Amino acid sequence: MSEIELHRKLLGDARRNAAFHDALKSVIQPGVTTVLDIGAGTGFLSFLARRLGAKHCTLIEYADTLELAEQLACRNRIDGLGFIKAHSMEVRRRLSVNVAVTETLGNFALEEGLLETAIDARRFLGPDGVILPARLRQFAAPVFADRLQRDIDIWPAVGYGLDLEPARTISLNNMYVKTVLAADLHGSADCAQCWDDLDLRPQAAAPSSRRQKSLQWRADALPQRHIAGFALWWAAELVPGIVLSTSPFEPPTHWEQIYLPLLRPVDLDAGDVLDLTLSCDTRPDVGVRLTWKTRQLRGGKAVAEQVQDSWKGRL
Repeated sequence: MSEIELHRKLLGDARRNAAFHDALKSVIQPGVTTVLDIGAGTGFLSFLARRLGAKHCTLIEYADTLELAEQLACRNRIDGLGFIKAHSMEVRRRLSVNVAVTETLGNFALEEGLLETAIDARRFLGPDGVILPARLRQFAAPVFADRLQRDIDIWPAVGYGLDLEPARTISLNNMYVKTVLAADLHGSADCAQCWDDLDLRPQAAAPSSRRQKSLQWRADALPQRHIAGFALWWAAELVPGIVLSTSPFEPPTHWEQIYLPLLRPVDLDAGDVLDLTLSCDTRPDVGVRLTWKTRQLRGGKAVAEQVQDSWKGRL
C-alpha cells in the first residue's frame, strides 16, 4: 500500500478523527500547551492541535510524507510547527513538551511499534506531561462460525491429487486481517476477554515488550461448542472517557479485526475447558511475533493441543 493510500484511509475515518480531536481538545491549554506528534504522517493531528490553540507542535516522521505535511501546513496557513525527519527513537534533540501523541495503531494494535514508541516518548515529556493514547487493551474471543476459516484454509480443496500440507501449515501460522462479524461470535460480546492491558501513562511502570496471558472458557458457558478460530481486537483509551475500539460490536473504523486460524477445529464436550495462551513479542529487533497455544482441557488435563507461531508463517 502506498503512503498516500494509507493516509487516505486514515483521514477518511471520521470516528478516528473525531476521537483524536476531542482528546486533544481535552488536554490542550490554548497558548500554553506544546505538542509532540510522533509518526505525524500528513500532519493532521498537529494541524488539529494548533487550531485548538497549542502553542507549538513538533512533528516527527521518517517517511516522505513529512514534506507533504509541510506543504499542507503552508497551504492552510498553519504556523507554529517544527519538522524532524527521523524515527522518534533516533532523535537525540532535547525536547520538553506537555503532550505527546502517537497514532501508530495497526489492525493488530502493536504492529506499528505503538508500545515501544509510547514508552520512548516519555523522555520528551516535561513535568506532568501526558501521552495519547493513555491505555491500550486487547481482547480475544472464540470464533464459532466457519466462514473465515473456510476462506483461509483452501489447501485441502485444491485437488488434482496434490498433498499441500506443508504450505497449509505455513498459511495457518499467520494472523489475518479480516472483518469479523458479530454473527461470527454468535452475536454476543460476552465471550470476549482482555488478554493485554497496557498502561502507557508516563507515571506508570513501563510495560515489557514481551508478554503472555492465558484465557479460559468453559464449554457449558459458551453459546456453541464448535471453535473455528479466535478473533482479536483492541480498545485505545486516548484520554479518560474517549475510547477508540475495533470491536465487532462497535461502529466500524478503517481498522479491521485479526483472525487467528486453527490447524483443526476444536469441538468441546460438556464440562471441557477451552484454554488459549497468547504470547506477544514486539521488541524492535523482533518486529511482531505472536504465538497462540490452544488446549482442550478435560478434568484439568489436556486432551488436545495445537501451537501456532506467526514466525512460522513468514514465507
